[in-house]
Amino acid sequence: MILIFSLQSWTRADDIKDFDIEGMSIGDSALEFFSENQIKKTQYKMGNDDKYLTTYFFDSSYKTYDVVEFSYLKNDKKYIIQSLSGGITVNSLKDCKKKNDYITNGLKEFFSESQSISDEGSTPVDKTGKSKYFRTSFQISTKSKFFEVEASCIFYVGEIANTYTSSAGVTIKTDEINYWLNNEAYD
Repeated sequence: MILIFSLQSWTRADDIKDFDIEGMSIGDSALEFFSENQIKKTQYKMGNDDKYLTTYFFDSSYKTYDVVEFSYLKNDKKYIIQSLSGGITVNSLKDCKKKNDYITNGLKEFFSESQSISDEGSTPVDKTGKSKYFRTSFQISTKSKFFEVEASCIFYVGEIANTYTSSAGVTIKTDEINYWLNNEAYD
């Protein structure tokens, strides 16, 4: 199994903007990688509030991931990336958890000095409660109010699996989008 994140791109990182997933980083304009039409084609609203929009791309030419997903402010004409994820598609909960454990252990080793927390529960988008997530989050910067990097397994069950793809992967988020996700997105 390949290492899910590239340590080469993270070894000199002092802040989350230094990390990259498939060549993209927090603070980059998504327009450097995709056209506006491509971005709008797969954009969706996460939660009940549309302050941020999210879009995703499946691409077989990615080096590590099957899918890259990023979020940006709805009215930002430059599409500045505020949250960035790389995921590997999974077909079973067992595979999802196995990949997540592997990613989590790699991050724990890499960020050995960082504070981390783990949690699990039902995904907020599945009102049946059958779809689950398993996540470990890491606080990289002492200046951050939230945990900026996370490893997760998100496994969708039932009808919702026709809309969302189950995956294991890594996510990097700014404090601003973390605040929104925790306090506004699902109110």
